[in-house]
Amino acid sequence: MAGHVSGCVISNKIRRSIKAGALVLALGLAAAVVARPFVSVVDTDLPLDPIPPAYADFESEHPVWPEIGEADSELSDRASRPVERVMAVGSGDTVADVMERAGVAPADAGQAMSALLSVYDPRSLKAGQKVTVTFAPPPDGLGRGPFQAVSLNPDPMREVKARRTAERGFAASEAKRQVTREIAHYSGSIKSSLFESAHAAGVPTPVIITMIHALSYDVDFQRDIQAGDSFDVMFEGYYDPKGHLVRAGDMLYAAVGLAGRPIAMFRFENNQGVVEYFNAKGESVKKALLRTPVDGAKITSGFGMRRHPILGYTKMHKGVDFGVPAGTPIMAAGDGIVEVAGFHGSYGNYVRLRHSNGYGTAYAHMSRIAPGIHPGKHVAQGQVIGFVGATGRATGPHLHFEVLVNHVQVNPMSVKMPTGTKLAGRELERFKRAKARLEDLLVRIPSATRIAASPAKSGGALTD
Repeated sequence: MAGHVSGCVISNKIRRSIKAGALVLALGLAAAVVARPFVSVVDTDLPLDPIPPAYADFESEHPVWPEIGEADSELSDRASRPVERVMAVGSGDTVADVMERAGVAPADAGQAMSALLSVYDPRSLKAGQKVTVTFAPPPDGLGRGPFQAVSLNPDPMREVKARRTAERGFAASEAKRQVTREIAHYSGSIKSSLFESAHAAGVPTPVIITMIHALSYDVDFQRDIQAGDSFDVMFEGYYDPKGHLVRAGDMLYAAVGLAGRPIAMFRFENNQGVVEYFNAKGESVKKALLRTPVDGAKITSGFGMRRHPILGYTKMHKGVDFGVPAGTPIMAAGDGIVEVAGFHGSYGNYVRLRHSNGYGTAYAHMSRIAPGIHPGKHVAQGQVIGFVGATGRATGPHLHFEVLVNHVQVNPMSVKMPTGTKLAGRELERFKRAKARLEDLLVRIPSATRIAASPAKSGGALTD
């Protein structure tokens, strides 16, 4: 019995030894496979599978995997290249902050920043800009080497850089991109919105925004724009040698055709250097008052009798409510003087402005009034005077907007807004000549094309 037990123990040991040996053999084979790429032996009488795209460079009589020497060469080449980190600027960041976040030592970041000051104003840094931080190649092929340079584009036309020198300091440099000023022309049909359709046609975003702002004096973008309406726009652009738009310049002309009602405007600079957009008669498209003093506005309640959502009975609504998110900036509808600024009963936080010719505007339910807005303060059209909220008698965030004529509320959407500048005399004649040149360019430049601009200064084609 003892011999049987002993034999069983020995047998178990042998089995464990065999299993351990098999495991070692398997691990050894796996290590061999990892250490040396497998080279296939192909029977040429059998059809070959297509060569994977990743190995197309190694195609020969028979498909084979890259030799280990070639892989080493690629790794060596990668290890000899600098390491770059492209960082996005956050709100309140400095260039030094961005460098330190990328892994640059504070002392190096400070020296590089000091060098950049000779070619760059750090106050111009904006959130969202990209900063490229460059490190030397890693000595062992892993990680990164010492910090070498930092670069950024203050504007699309130039790059500034601070690079480590042989003396272990940093030297700054500035490079300007080679660009040409050209005049581009685009037109098309509006499908869903003017912004989306113009963007799809190739019009750059800054030009679309300028066009929408200029048209907003005459166009209600919530109700006037319909599918099938048309747009036409001409602008200056700065293009690199490959034809890529580097920066959008001035919008020279814009027009929309709304259900057969054309609205067109021409850029013109007067003798005092003031630039405005004018209709074909030489009347400024800019009105003394904006109809919509918030961006992205949607009318949620119009002017007139309505059932009050809180009081529950029919009551005169003496303004227009714009549904916009809380915190949206509210702009002064026109140049004027602040008459009231503060909490005002059911209006909540409230501002009232006095404009010229008996006009006034009022803004209610603000979350807060902008700093510096107080009675007697002069404000300019478009200046932020407060922020959308739901103070006072309100069911949710919105702007209650009123237009007053001789202290009586009128419908902001239907009242005839006071007009702006009207050209006359010599200025009108200069405008007519500038308008004729623009109309000639519209004919000469087919849609979705561009031509080189004259060497005159930006906007020079629009002045006499």
